[in-house]
Amino acid sequence: MLIAAAAVGYFPFAQYIPAVAPYVKAARLVAVIVLLLMAFLIGFRVADEREEAKNLRATIATQRADLENSRKARADEAARADAIAEGAQAQYAADVEYIGQLKADDRCKFDPFGRLRDGAARGSPAATGSSARSAAGAR
Repeated sequence: MLIAAAAVGYFPFAQYIPAVAPYVKAARLVAVIVLLLMAFLIGFRVADEREEAKNLRATIATQRADLENSRKARADEAARADAIAEGAQAQYAADVEYIGQLKADDRCKFDPFGRLRDGAARGSPAATGSSARSAAGAR
């Protein structure tokens, strides 16, 4: 429509053609109105696209921040897991050392593996008849 109105309204010597002459002024007006309307609509479209691009950039920035927080959380989780494992290993070593210091007592008949009684027979205070508990067993 813009092209037709521009051709009738602005084509050189169109106003001198008798069949088109009455429509030249109206065609110029229509061409200007259509041009302004197209500029207005294109402007809205450009503004909408800019706003959409802005929203997409904000969404991408949020997702990147979430990914970074996720990486930090995984690193913190791994550090906590390592600390817990080290603490458990240290507690295990302390327990093994403590259990190794315990001496068998003949008053306790629980010996699931038969090792404590053998140790008691080889020189623990319980094997010599002493009923006093050792310092390590007093815990």
